[in-house]
Order: sequence, then C-alpha cells, then structure tokens
Amino acid sequence: MAEKAHKLGVELVEYITKDEALQPSVFTDVKEGAYYVDAVNWAVDKKVTSGKSETTFAPNDSCTRAQAVTFLWRAAGSPEPTASEMTFTDVKAGSYYYKAVLWAVENKITSGMSDTLFAPDATCSRSQIVTFLYRMQNSPESKAENPFTDVKADAYYANAVLWAVENGVTTGASATTFDPAGDCTRGQIVTFLYRCLSK
Repeated sequence: MAEKAHKLGVELVEYITKDEALQPSVFTDVKEGAYYVDAVNWAVDKKVTSGKSETTFAPNDSCTRAQAVTFLWRAAGSPEPTASEMTFTDVKAGSYYYKAVLWAVENKITSGMSDTLFAPDATCSRSQIVTFLYRMQNSPESKAENPFTDVKADAYYANAVLWAVENGVTTGASATTFDPAGDCTRGQIVTFLYRCLSK
C-alpha cells in the first residue's frame, strides 16, 4: 500500500502540474477579486468540475461528500479503480460518483461513515475535506504548531489540519479557529484542491 500511495502522489503531481494558461471565468457568480477565482478557473480547466450550470458555479453552496471525492478523483485524472465491488449500500452503480468512491476507498482516502454507508448526500465538513486531501498526499508528517483552539490533539483530523496549514492549503476560519465541523463550500473545496495540487 505504501508503494501504491507513493505512486498515487507522483501521478497527481505529474497530472496536475501540466498547467495551461487559465481562461477568465465563464460563471456569472464568480466575481473578479473573489478568493476562489483562480481555483475555479483551474478546476474547470482541469475538468475537476463544470459548475452547477453553464453560467453558474454556486461557490457558496455546500459541497456534498459525493462531490468532494469526485473532485479529488477527477483531479487525479479519473483513474480506473482496481476494485469493482462496492461495500456501501447507499452508493448505487451508475451514480456519477460510483468510481470516485471506489477509488477513494482503495487508496485509503476515506473508509465511509460506517462499514456499509458512505453518506454521499451529506455535506462534507472542513475537517473531512482536509483529511481527504492529507490522505491523498500520503499522510505526510507535519511539524507545524497547532494555532487552533477547536482542533484537539487527539482528533482524527488534527494532523491533517496541521499539514494543511503548514502547506498553505488553509489558514483556518480565523487566526485561532479552524471550524472543523463547518460545512465546506464549493468555493472552499476547489480552493483547497488548487492550493494543494497546483504547486
């Protein structure tokens, strides 16, 4: 699994860094000067997302768990999963996120909400998305000090948050809070992805 995880990280770097000049946003709700403008343009350019419609991205809408793993999967180049058997009863064959969930599970990015449930329509929290990204990067060690009063040392996402701060993926909800249970918006998730994978 270590070799597989390392290979995944290398493939991600090779795929993501093949950047072309980003085009101006086609979305009427992505305004010039918004913190997520470059991230949205990058995500569209890399076919991570095509928006909510031809003209809207809905940056302030909450992102579901299904959308989150699909964004990660597409950012990795939409690799074909090795596994074919789905253990989650709430992830149906033919759903747009089916292969993304299989891929995320086999690469230990997520293990679901339980042994049999993934909760695809549940909102992805800020702690969940940084954990997904952290695991996608092979769970590297972080030497950053914890600046957040709401991130306890024994929380499952603690190392992921420290890594995200150390690598400029996020600066938190404020100087002293991360808001781990807060909803992750579409604007935030593409920004986290962009900061993590476009370097």
